[in-house]
Amino acid sequence: MTTTGRRLALDVEPAVNSTVVMMTVLALAIDRGVSDFRDVLSLSLGPLLATFAAHLFATTLKAVHAEHALPSRRRVLGLTGHAAQYLLPGLGPLAVVAVVAGTGFAGAAGPVESAHITIDLSWIALVVLGGVGGWRALRRWWGAVLGAVGAFGVGFVVLLLRVLLEGGFAT
Repeated sequence: MTTTGRRLALDVEPAVNSTVVMMTVLALAIDRGVSDFRDVLSLSLGPLLATFAAHLFATTLKAVHAEHALPSRRRVLGLTGHAAQYLLPGLGPLAVVAVVAGTGFAGAAGPVESAHITIDLSWIALVVLGGVGGWRALRRWWGAVLGAVGAFGVGFVVLLLRVLLEGGFAT
C-alpha cells in the first residue's frame, strides 16, 4: 500500500516579489521616520498581507474563469496555500523586531535599526532566492550564480533608493 502525500511546491517568485516590496516600503519608511516597533511591523507585514489578498483574489477569479464555476473548497484551499507564500518573507521582520525589542539593542534607535537590519537580511535572502531560482531553472552551477547575481542587482536597486532617500551619496 502506498500513500501519496501532497507536496507543497514553494515558488521563488512570490518570495522575491514580497521581499522586494517589503525592502522598498521599509526604505521609504526609514526616510519618513519610524517611531516604534509597531511601525516596522505594520510597514513590513501590511504590504505582504495586501499582496497575499490580491493574489488570492486574482487566482480565484482566474479559476472561476477557467472552470466556468465557483472553485471547490479544496481548490480554494490550494489557492490559499499558494498565495500564503507571499507571507513567508514576513517571518524575517517578526524575528528581527522580537530580537531587537527583546534585547534593547540600539536603545531608542531600535525601531530604525530593526528596519535597517530587516532590509540588509532581506537582501541576503534575495540573493539566496536568486541562486535557488537560477539552480531550479538551469540545473547548473552557473545558473545559480546568474540567479544570485541578478537578485543582487535587484537588491542593489533598492539599496540605491535607500541611499538617495537618506540624503544622497554626499555625507
